[in-house]
Amino acid sequence: MGAPSRNAPCPCGSGLKYKRCCLAAESRERETARFEDAVGKRISTWAAAQFPDDLKAALEHFGGPEPELDDRDLMIFATWFCSDRELACGETPAACYAARSDIDAHERDVAARIAAARLSLQRVRGVETGHWIELEDVLGGVAVRVRSGDVSREATRWDILLCRVMDDDWIPSLWGPALFYKPDEEPELLAELGRLAGAHRIPAGSDRVFRAAALELMRFVPPGRLVEPSVFTAEGDPLVDGRASWRITDATAALELLYDPPELAWVGESEDGSGEGIQWTVPREQLRMSDTLLPPGALRFESSLTELPGRVCLATFELTDEELRCTAVSQARLDAAIELIERRLGTLAELYERNVPPPEPDLSSRRRDHAPRRRERPPGLTAAEADDLERQFLNDHYRRWLDEPLNLLGGHTPRVAARNGRRGELELLLRGIENRAERARRDGAPWPDVSWLRDELGLNAGQLAA
Repeated sequence: MGAPSRNAPCPCGSGLKYKRCCLAAESRERETARFEDAVGKRISTWAAAQFPDDLKAALEHFGGPEPELDDRDLMIFATWFCSDRELACGETPAACYAARSDIDAHERDVAARIAAARLSLQRVRGVETGHWIELEDVLGGVAVRVRSGDVSREATRWDILLCRVMDDDWIPSLWGPALFYKPDEEPELLAELGRLAGAHRIPAGSDRVFRAAALELMRFVPPGRLVEPSVFTAEGDPLVDGRASWRITDATAALELLYDPPELAWVGESEDGSGEGIQWTVPREQLRMSDTLLPPGALRFESSLTELPGRVCLATFELTDEELRCTAVSQARLDAAIELIERRLGTLAELYERNVPPPEPDLSSRRRDHAPRRRERPPGLTAAEADDLERQFLNDHYRRWLDEPLNLLGGHTPRVAARNGRRGELELLLRGIENRAERARRDGAPWPDVSWLRDELGLNAGQLAA
């Protein structure tokens, strides 16, 4: 739907004409942003000419003797040099520019506000795309709404921003680059703030660390992003590519002994048509769920069956006229499958191979926030029907999630964590889910509303308890 005509009533409900209300405000925002950007560029140009030796030293400190900076690096460097790096006089280049007597009062005011805009860690509480962002200071808890035409197009609720809030008599704004972090990276950011405060001999929790360690903070990469993921089964066993093979003396008799749905279910012929496919399944609640704390970056793998809701595949068998082959994703599952075949087939099967090499690493799956992946659209469904099915799939996934032991909750399930004093960790997990859901819906993916998770767990929106 397009914008209303200039003389139409304003959509905000003020009763004024659009041109006298929101259109005028939008025009003012654009003009203000353009002027601030122009002043910022003049500060950078003036500082480079006025302090060439400081600029050279700062550039070498930033990027080494022969720095190679991309556009993002240049934005970070220019903002840091002008707004954070102190000169011999004890002031920053931006503050020196604002003190000039040869610029008019309006430009001096904007330059002073740019010089005063300090880094801070902000949590996104709400967004109006193209207009504003509702922020909450992670350290102080102070809430502020900032005008933002660009960053608001990328920001999603619960994002963490390392950014500069610039004061204004009208409405605050953001100044310089804003660095984005996931909700679950907040503890790592706070730990880094604590480390830097100690290194610079600043009291813990003081916002002075943002000025003293601005460059280190803008270059900080959360350790979780650097950890190669390790994959475990729902029971907490390391993932492997387990395989076993038996010689079969009577394939027809073996198939009769194996076919026992739903525990052992026939799933069709093998791809080359040489044998019969059988899956060994158990009810999900019968899995031996481990509460062992998994290593950083660990992901739990689950193979749920859409054709057998509520059951999980432990192993897959392929039976030919002369051979039975088994694949399983953990050593424990493979050993259990071997015991199953010994019980079911006895002398009909002779084990001659057992192999459990680790799986090849899949570096494309480097995601700390492991969410269910979108599946291919089932044949015969319209796009709308497929979207409804996908939403139901995601809803079902998160209903199971409520009762999964999770590494980040010390091996407890979300339901148990909500009752035993681990609500802080649980809140971060919920924010991550809500963040992904809003970002996915904004990008057109058929994610469901996940607010019901909080009702199930008895947590109010945004609650963060110890």
